[in-house]
Amino acid sequence: MKQLEGRAQTEVEAGVEECLALLRAVDRYPQWYPERIREVAVVERGREGFPGVVRATLRVEIGPFAQDVHVLLRTVADDEGVTLMRVAHEPEDPEELEVRWRVSPGRLSVELVARLEVPRLLPVGGVGESIARGFVQAAARALAEERGSSPNASATSS
Repeated sequence: MKQLEGRAQTEVEAGVEECLALLRAVDRYPQWYPERIREVAVVERGREGFPGVVRATLRVEIGPFAQDVHVLLRTVADDEGVTLMRVAHEPEDPEELEVRWRVSPGRLSVELVARLEVPRLLPVGGVGESIARGFVQAAARALAEERGSSPNASATSS
């Protein structure tokens, strides 16, 4: 098992409610981040009609290794953000994936934590940071497009 971690944040001109609406609509992620989120199908609707459980196809690229991965994700949303958590295939399934979005006035951040079965000799250093950075940049672009402005290109890792 290999551990991937990444954090990134960016400033946005969108309000908290706009950010939360974008992030809660998990089924629309492929529209604004097709490079990484290939497909999302809603399995179950949750609070306020937003997706509660989804089947997603994610593009994973680690060095020369590239593959589409199919996962079942549960979403949990509150007034501060949205969390996407991988649902295990079976009780003994050790793989984990969690994406935690946090929103505050003028700021959008994401934290990614994963424990995945990957080939032993495959280096994963920096992959989590790269994925997190890509997520916030894509979300910032989508928010800016909705508002008709240009996105803030200063997404930073933390």
